[in-house]
Amino acid sequence: MSDQECHNCVNTLPQMSDTLCSQAMKARIQLLGCYTHYEADNFHEPESTSTINLLHKTCGESQAMDLGGFVEMRDAAFAAMESGVVSGNGFYKSSYDSVQVMAQCEGDLGACDCGECVGKAVQIGQEECGNSVSGEIYLDKCFISYTYYPGGTPGHSKPEDQEGNNNNGKATAIIVGGAAALFVGFIFFLFIKSWSKKDDD
Repeated sequence: MSDQECHNCVNTLPQMSDTLCSQAMKARIQLLGCYTHYEADNFHEPESTSTINLLHKTCGESQAMDLGGFVEMRDAAFAAMESGVVSGNGFYKSSYDSVQVMAQCEGDLGACDCGECVGKAVQIGQEECGNSVSGEIYLDKCFISYTYYPGGTPGHSKPEDQEGNNNNGKATAIIVGGAAALFVGFIFFLFIKSWSKKDDD
């Protein structure tokens, strides 16, 4: 996420907070890439030092048809996300085959705690979302989301599509080459015919 994207994301939070939460004493708004959390000074609630308390989860209604392929791709994407969010300073977004994933930790969370939090969110997603093609898991200190695109993630063409494009390109080249050869042959024929007429004269 670039600085400008982060800036634009954060700038939308105050208005959303006013619209959605109004006079709430405590609120948390999560967007894809940023979030805000606040509570009034005189609002006291028993605090937990854990970073893995589940706040909210959403599992998509659609279920994957190709369970073997889906589970393998999803779990591989999760594994890449768990390591990527640690090295990415608390933020990770990427695609693995047909699965798009994103993870984000609170800014004050250390690398190890961030990895632990995301790992717990992944476990919840695997166990509670099951074969759902999408899911969002919110914990105290981190958030993850995933979406499975059977036809391939947006903006990423499949290898077979690329191969098809290559084959189309080859076919076009053959047609153009064939037409050029016929044209040259026709010109050569006219030249021979003209030369023959000159000989007859």
